[in-house]
Amino acid sequence: MAIHVGRATLAAGTAEPSDIGWVIHCGSGYQGTAGWPVHHHIQDGIVGGHGTAFELRQYCAGGLTSWAIADLMAASGSTVICTGGDNWSWDDRFATSRSVGGEPFSDVAHATVISPRAGFAKILATATASCPDQSSLWRTREAYWEHAGRDDFRAAYSRAVGSRTPDANRDSFHMLARAVITALTAANLSPQYVTHFVPHDSTSGEPYRSVAKAVGLPWEESLHQSNLDHGYLGVSTQVAGLVQLAESGELQADSIVLLLAAEYQLSATAVVLRIIRPPVVSADGVVRTAA
Repeated sequence: MAIHVGRATLAAGTAEPSDIGWVIHCGSGYQGTAGWPVHHHIQDGIVGGHGTAFELRQYCAGGLTSWAIADLMAASGSTVICTGGDNWSWDDRFATSRSVGGEPFSDVAHATVISPRAGFAKILATATASCPDQSSLWRTREAYWEHAGRDDFRAAYSRAVGSRTPDANRDSFHMLARAVITALTAANLSPQYVTHFVPHDSTSGEPYRSVAKAVGLPWEESLHQSNLDHGYLGVSTQVAGLVQLAESGELQADSIVLLLAAEYQLSATAVVLRIIRPPVVSADGVVRTAA
């Protein structure tokens, strides 16, 4: 999937394969068998031998974090393509899809070109925050080389979610708000100028709904409902939201979009975009592009 959308992204924009200096791939689940450098497989499928590639492991926050890294590379003159692809490993995503509706969780991929060249949007600022002391609960098993199985994932998920304390929830909320406020401060913007907020996904919308209220960001119920309709989209959540806004015609020149991603509620990445021009959205089967 990542190769397919990567090719479509290049075809929709102005960059050529020979322009690409880096390919950054991310995902929440396993990206192939142990020891296989899947990032180079994706590089080969999109741009061949041009540039090089690496894999970023920050789970559900990886999509936006790859943008933050790519933005630094673009400032040095590099053109970067960021890809992400996943399937949901914590549960039987097909059974969940049948019972609650929507597409199977996280069977989705995305690609974004970040370049010194002008596109339909410009990254104004990025910011990160974390609660690393909460990471231990997510350890799946003691065997370091062997892949964890579904039962291991389920046990880790139940343990981590079931043992959440009020203090941990408070710390995660403050972390999310800190990432948002730091990004806005770096962009020299106050919350009132944000026209669209594209947060991570949850069934209830929390804690992102509360973060929006506390900081003063607009909450768009249509984006939340779209996430519920499609199932959990993992590292592609923010790109899917941005494309949805583009399809609906809501992204106009000088719109300010704040995107927020979270990894297990223990790390957060925020990105502030300014829309330079309304993007043109096209569709080819299940692939949608905005350029």
